[in-house]
Amino acid sequence: MGRIVIREIGIKNFVLIEDLRLEFDTGLNVLTGETGAGKTIALDALGLLLGDRFKSEQVRQGAEKSSIDGAFDVPKQREFQAWWKEHEFEKPDEILIRREGFPDGRSKAYLNDQPVTLATLQELGAFLVDVHGQNEHQQILKPSVQLTLLDRFGGLEEKRELIAPLYRVWKDLKEQLNAKALSEEERLQRMDVYRFQLQEIEKAKLKAGEEEDLNARLPELKNAGRLQTLATTAYGLLYQDEGSALERLGQADKAFASLKALAPSVEPLSKELSEAKMRLEDVAHSLQSLAERWDVDPAALEDCLNRLDLLSRLKKKYGATAEAVLAHGEHLRAQLDHLEHADHYRKDLEKQVEKAEDELLKASLDLSIKRKKAAKALGDAVQGELAALGLKQAILQCHIENVFDVTPAQAGAQSENALGAGFRRHDGAAYKFTLSGIDNAVFEWAPNPGEGIQPLKAIASGGEMSRVMLAIKSVLADADAVPTLVFDEVDAGIGGLTAQAVGKKLRSLARHHQILCVSHLPQIASCASAHFQVSKRVSKSRTFAVIARLDSEDRVNELARLLGSQVTPASVQHAKELLAHNQTREQL
Repeated sequence: MGRIVIREIGIKNFVLIEDLRLEFDTGLNVLTGETGAGKTIALDALGLLLGDRFKSEQVRQGAEKSSIDGAFDVPKQREFQAWWKEHEFEKPDEILIRREGFPDGRSKAYLNDQPVTLATLQELGAFLVDVHGQNEHQQILKPSVQLTLLDRFGGLEEKRELIAPLYRVWKDLKEQLNAKALSEEERLQRMDVYRFQLQEIEKAKLKAGEEEDLNARLPELKNAGRLQTLATTAYGLLYQDEGSALERLGQADKAFASLKALAPSVEPLSKELSEAKMRLEDVAHSLQSLAERWDVDPAALEDCLNRLDLLSRLKKKYGATAEAVLAHGEHLRAQLDHLEHADHYRKDLEKQVEKAEDELLKASLDLSIKRKKAAKALGDAVQGELAALGLKQAILQCHIENVFDVTPAQAGAQSENALGAGFRRHDGAAYKFTLSGIDNAVFEWAPNPGEGIQPLKAIASGGEMSRVMLAIKSVLADADAVPTLVFDEVDAGIGGLTAQAVGKKLRSLARHHQILCVSHLPQIASCASAHFQVSKRVSKSRTFAVIARLDSEDRVNELARLLGSQVTPASVQHAKELLAHNQTREQL
């Protein structure tokens, strides 16, 4: 059976529901109930977790707010892992989504206790749940999704992945080539600008690290007089003045000489004193050198300030640091070289573009051929499923068309430049390349004999759409990565044997996916692995909606109610037989 993806949903003060927590099963979960009982409330709550907009009237009357939370398993598909990493969320053990809605129409959304936007929830929801019903999330109707599903069905994902890097290389080279398509006047003007900028940088004769050295030297130049005075004073106190530190150390050194004669044990102290005297002499001489260096030099100060000003002006034009300015100069040299030898570089680039186009076109055409074969197989397989679902006369096919296709006659009337940067001629036609190749996949549909076939999205009714989606999902069960499927109105306009076929198909599909289905037909409800009943009750003049998972006895009674307007011994017996038939091992 399918893996549990939606583990549970908690609903508080939402429409008619006061406080409810639903735990879903693997496989097929069916919700039934009397007309008007509110079977779709649970689906509306799920929709909010998937990014639907909150409506103020959904807050239960008298409540301060509505809250809905859901716990989901973490999807395994690579696309989800890439999306999660791109958004820099912490690696989760489970996905927890929470929505809060208020009577004034405000709402809040949280993902693993972090505030998120509805757009983020909508993107996430596409990985978690696919809702099929009138005016609901119908991802499969999107052309990009149809092409992705076709590639999965045909086992073409690896070949498709080869297209993207080829496309990026080709596009980059093409853009470089287009950028070189300058008029002679533009080329000369650009060369003049580049030469002026390069001369300005070269004339400055910048050196890496120069700015740091200048900034370190500037305070010394500004305070040269004060620094010289302080250094000279310190030098005098240490060495030159009468009674200086070194003069007194000399006197102490003589005293130690006498001490050593009487007490040889002071020899180590005498050595330390001598070393201290030598170090102090070094300090004094260093101070003398600094005092000479710190001679007041207005010209040097002006040169330093002018140099820093020049650096500042160059940085404003060409880069944030001296190193960046130098790097920009190297870039200008390369650009000048390309402009001065434009013909040579353009011809070389044209060869590179042509080679990249050939590789991209070969891979795209190869993928396109395989897609057309897969599209035929997909259409045939779905057609077989439709017959078993009460749509024997309907036609569904998958059509592959080029993203852009110019006929030989049209191509002859257009110049190569008129086709634009995204097009490539081949055998009298021009194709537009994309990251996924040169194809579009279109699911086309004709519900009745004699009617023209049109894109599925344009003409399928809600009831038909659910069954078509069921047929497609059955065929694509192994390929479709969305783990949970929700079907609303899947039983619209059917009954009898067709309803039985739909129920079996849902149960079969539940081997690969967790399924939630709202139904009013006993043939479908009897196929479920978990059966939930939606009912209404009135207490203290307030109406409450209740959703309860049925045990075996209550389930028989609910099936009996669905079989007829009243629960009778005959309808109970019929319900038991129907349940026994659809719960056999062969149906699991």
